[in-house]
Amino acid sequence: MKDFSLSDVRLFTKAAQLGGLTPAAEVLNVPKASASRQLQRLEATVGHLLLHRGATRFALTEEGREFLAAAQHALTILDDVMLDLSSEGDAVTGRLRIAVPHYYGRELLMNHLPAFMTAYPRLEVTVETGRDRADLFHDGADVAIRCGREGSDELVVRHLKQEPLMLCAAPAYLARHAPVQGLPDLAVHRFLTTDAGGRKREISLATVEKTHQMRVESVFRSDDPEMVLRLALSARGIALLPVSLARPQIDGATLVPVLPSLALKPHDIDLSYLPARRNTPKIKTFVDYFLAVFRSA
Repeated sequence: MKDFSLSDVRLFTKAAQLGGLTPAAEVLNVPKASASRQLQRLEATVGHLLLHRGATRFALTEEGREFLAAAQHALTILDDVMLDLSSEGDAVTGRLRIAVPHYYGRELLMNHLPAFMTAYPRLEVTVETGRDRADLFHDGADVAIRCGREGSDELVVRHLKQEPLMLCAAPAYLARHAPVQGLPDLAVHRFLTTDAGGRKREISLATVEKTHQMRVESVFRSDDPEMVLRLALSARGIALLPVSLARPQIDGATLVPVLPSLALKPHDIDLSYLPARRNTPKIKTFVDYFLAVFRSA
């Protein structure tokens, strides 16, 4: 295998980001003529054309798109390692990227993130919401907070907490529809859920004893529990929601429990990260801090 020039790879990724060799060369302080030679050298090393370039066209080839994803991931790791190694003493530095779902990210992080950032002021923190299934092998995130353990086989998974669930609906919705006295009665109702799986008009309802597969009148699905909550408040159906999100509405009587005696299986909320990076100072510090917070709660 031929050796890559790191400067050639960095120039290629910057050109792809900025849409041209000229702006990439200016940002990296590389002469334009030298930039062209560097790209040609990289393409010769890879064995494929990476960029279509001309007077009116600049675009990645199929091989270029594949190489770009790997190059960006490798450069991110190298940059982070250099930041970690250049830290003074025991100070935790670098960039920490955390991928979280919408609701759980806000609820779990925001109560404790300010204190964490105060304790480690030289750590640059970025939180990306709406990513319940972040791919840590390719997306560049360092740590993910995940709801459920599907797709976590190759990751280190540390348990944070369990999130109880409940069925609830607006009084106006229940007044217009058939009463619900047992699971079979759900068949004639509209259902609102964050569960992305299941076929059309089919829901999966997990209790502590078993998982029930049921057909219902209709199903609305969203990965954002707060959107499901809003639709429930608008009397659009029976919602499956985290208790912590629904509780204020239950207390205010804008939602009411449905089948309150049903023991639903709670969601597991976990921290996940790559095994190869378990001893990276920024990741280890973050994981240890938040595990300690939730163990003491």
